[in-house]
Amino acid sequence: MPITMQELADMAGVSRATVDRALNERGRVNQKTKDRICQLAKTMGYEPDLAAKTLASKNKIFRIGCILNSRGNTFFNDVEKGIQSAIDELNGFNIEVTTRSPEHLNASCQLKVIDALYQEGIQALIITPLNVPEIADRLNALIAEGIAVVALTADILGVNYLSYVGCNHLKSGQITANIAGLIAPPGARILFVLGSKSLLGHSQRLEGFLQILNESYPDMQVLDIIENQDDDFISYNLVHNYIADHPAIDLIVFAAGGSTGGIRAIQDSSCHCRIICFDLTSHNRHYLEEGLISCVLCQEPYTQGYQALKLLSGYLLLGKSPDTDRYYTKTEILVKNSL
Repeated sequence: MPITMQELADMAGVSRATVDRALNERGRVNQKTKDRICQLAKTMGYEPDLAAKTLASKNKIFRIGCILNSRGNTFFNDVEKGIQSAIDELNGFNIEVTTRSPEHLNASCQLKVIDALYQEGIQALIITPLNVPEIADRLNALIAEGIAVVALTADILGVNYLSYVGCNHLKSGQITANIAGLIAPPGARILFVLGSKSLLGHSQRLEGFLQILNESYPDMQVLDIIENQDDDFISYNLVHNYIADHPAIDLIVFAAGGSTGGIRAIQDSSCHCRIICFDLTSHNRHYLEEGLISCVLCQEPYTQGYQALKLLSGYLLLGKSPDTDRYYTKTEILVKNSL
């Protein structure tokens, strides 16, 4: 995956603005610092889009719509930070980005937001799509009209999008099962909590988890699968009620958002189980430091947001198609001492 300007700045020990000035001749930079940045950029394969500068001088405005299922899911805070960093780098390139979040995690709400952005005249769309036929049909209709689509953090079947940017969810589910085999007792009873099976990534994560469990840990039992809509309030109620009826749980896997509410439900109960979560939100970091969570799997949300917008801007400004239709981010495993 190409190095970003922010990553280049971190390597050089300077601000992103300093890198921008050094590479694009915008303002004064110490010559030694400039030479060091330029050499590092060459070594790491970073090249500014000179052609984009030329196209940006034209008066055309490129409008990108962005639909994130972010209500109640703090994972998307870092996704949006990545998007904003890419927007900052594109300052002056006539790129306008409008970000919206559906009120609820269902197809009708997502369709309303898609149609609203379409009416605003977007040329491209970044979306965390629900994997349902009506969304696929609507996205294909947009693509047929020349609107480029990037699927971000969640994949979708049957759509000829420009690219998918996000985690390899099947693989992350397999990794989670391997961790479960290491930390849970033999014959462990497991509660699996995901956001929605309508999100392909969530169902793939479950698929990968069950695959490895069946192959390598057949004595372990998944008691139930709960869908919490990535919502902490819903998660609290579902987990609280389930524990009340089934207190003998050895491991709870929160495979998506809503873990904060679910963990509070565990704390309010007499359940003493191991916990695996996804994404290093501020709450998950606290629970990991306290030892309440055994481990957290991270999927580079900042990079996902940044890369999605850079792909689309390159396509709009330069007519450059992505090198691949799959940009998988890394899945990092964090334990208490990793912090």
